[in-house]
Amino acid sequence: MTAFEDTQPTPQIPPPLDTPAMPRQEATELPELRVPISSAMLQDAALAATETTDDNSPYKLSPDYAYTPRKIRVVTIGAGFSGLLMAHKFQHRFPEMRDIVEHTIFEALHDVGGTWLLNTYPGVQCDVPAHIYSFPFDPNPDWERFYASGADILKYIKATVKKWNLDRDLQLNTRVVGAHWDEALGQWKVTVEHEGKQRDEYCHVLISAQGVLVHENWPSVPGLRDFKGKLVHSARWDHSYDYSGKRIAVIGNGSSGIQIVPQMQKLPGTTVKNFIRGPAWVYYRAPPSKHLGREFDDPNPQYTDEERRRFQDPEQHLAHRKGIIARSNKSFYIFIKGEANKEAMRVASAQMAEKLNHDPKLCEMLIPTVAPLGCRRITPGNGYLEAFSKPNCHLTNSPITSVSDNAVHTADGETFVCDTIVAATGFDVSHRPRYPIVGQNKDIDLATEWAEDPGSYMSVAIPEYPNYFMMMGPNCLGGHGSLVESLNWTGDYFVKWIKKMATEDIKYVHPKKSVTEAFLRTGDEVHKTLVWTGNCSSWYKRGKVDGRVTALFGGSAHLFQRILSDVRAEDFEITYNTANPFRFMGNGFTAFEMDENSDLSWYVEKAETLKA
Repeated sequence: MTAFEDTQPTPQIPPPLDTPAMPRQEATELPELRVPISSAMLQDAALAATETTDDNSPYKLSPDYAYTPRKIRVVTIGAGFSGLLMAHKFQHRFPEMRDIVEHTIFEALHDVGGTWLLNTYPGVQCDVPAHIYSFPFDPNPDWERFYASGADILKYIKATVKKWNLDRDLQLNTRVVGAHWDEALGQWKVTVEHEGKQRDEYCHVLISAQGVLVHENWPSVPGLRDFKGKLVHSARWDHSYDYSGKRIAVIGNGSSGIQIVPQMQKLPGTTVKNFIRGPAWVYYRAPPSKHLGREFDDPNPQYTDEERRRFQDPEQHLAHRKGIIARSNKSFYIFIKGEANKEAMRVASAQMAEKLNHDPKLCEMLIPTVAPLGCRRITPGNGYLEAFSKPNCHLTNSPITSVSDNAVHTADGETFVCDTIVAATGFDVSHRPRYPIVGQNKDIDLATEWAEDPGSYMSVAIPEYPNYFMMMGPNCLGGHGSLVESLNWTGDYFVKWIKKMATEDIKYVHPKKSVTEAFLRTGDEVHKTLVWTGNCSSWYKRGKVDGRVTALFGGSAHLFQRILSDVRAEDFEITYNTANPFRFMGNGFTAFEMDENSDLSWYVEKAETLKA
């Protein structure tokens, strides 16, 4: 190592005390180094300083700079909105992650799109305004209508994937069949199946981006599988079958049933009967006219050529998107129990009654009187209520008792002879994985643990499941606002943790049990003030009337975003790779200060001006 060169004057011997002092010389600053400090110099110094230190000691000085990241292997399960958002974050949004993360996405299906690849039934559309149901990094200015069809959403997803190369790390037709935590390695062993063959993959971080609208939920009806006609589920629609001229039983009045019924009613020669368990709110909470500033009769209006031209300007497009979000967030007040919700119920009831032509029997069966507005998900339902005024569309709320080879039988003794049964009964929203996920406790898997009451920390993590993160886990922001925006915040949160793990020598993290329990109990108290705990059966409560709200976050979108903006490391159990939690300090220097182009005085503050 080259020694520093001393350029200061040779010191002078001071004169005797009784001799007049010689003139004083001005002090000089230490000279700048002619040879800058290099990593090799620091490495040599580190090796010299630790010659007598045990090689296995966690306190043996590292030759690396402080915060030098290590490689992190990340596996994401699912290539819908959630998984593709993670791909964008690792590849584009956070450039520093390109050298940190080795990413793989496993998708069981043959293409990207998730729920929009599965759901292709007639009339399928999103009940969230299209301009806020887009990738935040590349929102679509060209939506045709206020609410986008499923086909348009899938087309947009595929175009975005192609544009941003988001399928770079994607493996299609590859199904995850198991995940087991290896404590010694600090990694997940993920078993996948492709073309009938299984193999094991290992990763430091496992992200579930499957969502809950994946696995279809069939009704438990005696004899359903004995039906000799056409039996189809809304999530597995058979487009090769001709539904025209058929007698069609549609079971369910959730989002899919509400969209399917009017489409079946419009087909030539059909007779349609909708079998429901109870009423549901079919209501335009904030009609498109409020967002577009113009009046129209179409409940799902087309955007004009002029509007779409304006949206090509990112600033004008942003203003439109922000307006929809702002109005949606302001309307959160209707989910609070009390007079505001009761007034909204009166308005919604009047709107529904008008569409039902004030038919007393239909109003009794379809308009909720006990369940508060929003207790179940509010669905716009274009054409659903109006369909029952047509002579070929009928309704019953009598429970189905059985299905025979050619008919549906109900408790009131009625029989509906039919050619086709459509199960519009949604998805398994229990949050329980369909394959074993085993964390630190080897005696139980996650599906068993969540058999009765799924819960999580902020919808993103679970105690004793290290480095396992979830999009849309229990207690997520799925009840209001823009779901895609909340997924975006969640992905940012994951990146913060992964970067922290990579740069601070962390082996694994998972939320503390006590903190998770406190979060869930606090959420339960907030839910007591909200209509989601109202007297109705909903997927928010796992199909129960009086159960806990397990699906939704107890609070507003703004609160959810605020909490997730920090990692809140104090809420987590953190295990490091060694017994030294400060090993990330490396050789005592940062790479930043060794870059001759760095501003080494960046932290010096400008004087403040005292305000009167």
